[in-house]
Amino acid sequence: MRQVGIGLLAVVLTAGAAGAADLAMEGPWLPGTVSTAENEYNWNISADGTLAVFARSAANFQGARIMVMERRGDGWTEPAPLPFTDNRYKDSDPWLAPDGRTLYFVSDRPTPAKADKKDMDIWRVTRTAAGWGTPEWLGEAVNSPGEELGPEVHGGVLTFNSSRKGSQGGLDIYAAKPDGKGGFTAPEALPAPINSASQEGDFTLAPDGKSALFWSLRGGKGEIYRVAKQGDGWGEAVKLPDAVNTGPFTFTPQFSADGKTLTFGSMRVRDGQPAGMADVYRVPTSSVLP
Repeated sequence: MRQVGIGLLAVVLTAGAAGAADLAMEGPWLPGTVSTAENEYNWNISADGTLAVFARSAANFQGARIMVMERRGDGWTEPAPLPFTDNRYKDSDPWLAPDGRTLYFVSDRPTPAKADKKDMDIWRVTRTAAGWGTPEWLGEAVNSPGEELGPEVHGGVLTFNSSRKGSQGGLDIYAAKPDGKGGFTAPEALPAPINSASQEGDFTLAPDGKSALFWSLRGGKGEIYRVAKQGDGWGEAVKLPDAVNTGPFTFTPQFSADGKTLTFGSMRVRDGQPAGMADVYRVPTSSVLP
């Protein structure tokens, strides 16, 4: 099995600090391995640095599947689809719990409630020493007839974006609390300044809980914004620097487990990349957040 040199992926866990004024965006992350001519986004790596996942798709997010890489000896396995992948359906938007044992994702695969469904719903799957289990649909308490995307769980609370009826911008960010039975309560839309009359998605929380990031179309294109925790709420939404928000769409922000590195997907133009296709990029968190 061909492997990727371990030094390359180790960098993402040890990125150095830099001031915002000194921010100079590097090229795409692991070109030819992670970032290719296809769409890549939603990069996640476990806290112990032994498991990484990301999403890969064709143009317009068609044929989406979740790719996994595992640390083996002195290298990493080549990206490969997860074993439960079924090419008849789309699997996307993976979020890996820091312990590497639970993966949340979205899929248009059939559900127990609807065999012919076409919209994206939220699923989860567990990983043990024996491997990946069978994906579990989160049910109608969380999922709707609209699209559900970008799931994450922080402090037991599930956040995701949804196009369900009542979304003020057509795609809003929702939160669902744990129900004490392994599931979640009915989701509620997050308040302003997170949701707006525009579309929002991909809410993610910093490991220290003091900041959150999400993308929004409120500025006329898809850009990543930050909100800082203020009491029980959030301060104003502030756009990240232009070096991050370059191109027509910047999305899927994700902090490393230690909070030192920020990764995201970007459709910025680069040589060899077709227009409208995303790559994974990364920056030291200190270069874009106070």
